[in-house]
Amino acid sequence: MADRAQVDVGVVTWNTAELTARAVRHLLDSEQGCELRVLVHDNHSSDATVEALARLAPEAEVEVSPDNVGFARGMNRLLHRSEAPWFFALNSDAWPEEGAIGRLLEAADRAPQAAAVAPLLRRPQGAIEHSVHPFPSLSVALLDVVGGRRWLPRRLQASLSLEGATDYHHARPVDWAVGAALLMRAEAVRAIGGFDERFFMYVEDLEWCWRADRGGWQIVFEPAAVVRHVGNASGERRFGASRPALEIANLYRFLGTTRRPMSIGAMRALYATAAAERYLAARIGHRPHEAAYWKVVARAHLGRELPPATGPMP
Repeated sequence: MADRAQVDVGVVTWNTAELTARAVRHLLDSEQGCELRVLVHDNHSSDATVEALARLAPEAEVEVSPDNVGFARGMNRLLHRSEAPWFFALNSDAWPEEGAIGRLLEAADRAPQAAAVAPLLRRPQGAIEHSVHPFPSLSVALLDVVGGRRWLPRRLQASLSLEGATDYHHARPVDWAVGAALLMRAEAVRAIGGFDERFFMYVEDLEWCWRADRGGWQIVFEPAAVVRHVGNASGERRFGASRPALEIANLYRFLGTTRRPMSIGAMRALYATAAAERYLAARIGHRPHEAAYWKVVARAHLGRELPPATGPMP
C-alpha cells in the first residue's frame, strides 16, 4: 500500500443529489490502482445533496459553501484543501471506470511535462463525448464557415481534434481537454495556478490549459482511461436553454486577454456565420430543438444574446 500513488479527487456539487451520491459511490467502490481521498465542495445545494452524500458516500469529505461560488472557485477551494501529489478534478455527474485513474497516472509518468492527463469521456450509454479541442483560432473558425469538415482530409481534421474526426484510439498531446475529468499534477498547479475565477462556469478548463501551454507544459489525452459522464447536469438545471450564451460570453472574456481586438471581431463574425448556417439547415430539416439551439449560439456570438446571471441563487 505504501507504494501506491496518492490522489485527491475533487468534486464540486450543486443540486444533483442522487446522481452525485451514486457517482461518488461508484468511484469509491471501484479499484483505481491508487489511494483515493474524495473531497467535495457543495455550492449551497437546496436538494439535500449533502445529506445524500452522507447517506451513500460517507467517506467523502464534504465542505458546504454559504452560497454558490461557481465551478472554478469551488474547484480552487478543493485544490487548496488537497495535499496529494495528484488532483483528479471530477464533475459531479461523472465516474471513472475500473482502473481509469491508475491508467492516467501511468500516462503522466510517461509524460513528465504533462500538467494534466485527460481520459476518454463516454456517455453512460456508451457514446463518445468530444472532449479534446484545438485552441480557438481564425483558421479553425473559417473551416466551419466554408464547410471544411466535409472536404478537409480526415487525417488533417484529426490532427486538429475537430469533432467527428478526432482520433480517440491513441494517446497524444492536445491543446485543451474538457475539465469534466482531469488528472492534474500538483507540481504543475503550483507553477500555473488554479482555475480563473472570472469564469463562474465554463471555459475555465480552456483557459487553464492555455496557461499550461504558455508555461511549457502539455495536456495529454489517454484513451485507455475511460470516464462515464452524464454531461451538464448542474448547468442545464441552473441555466437551461441560455447555457450556450454563458459559455460563449466566457469564450470572449478569454479571447479578450489572449487575442487582438481585430482578431476577436473576425472570429465573432466567423463563428456567428457558422452557427447561422447550422440554424438554417436545422430549420430546413424541420429540427426545431436544434434550430433553437443554433439561434441562441449565433446571437450570442454577435453579442445579441445576453448571458444568464451567475450570482448566488435566491
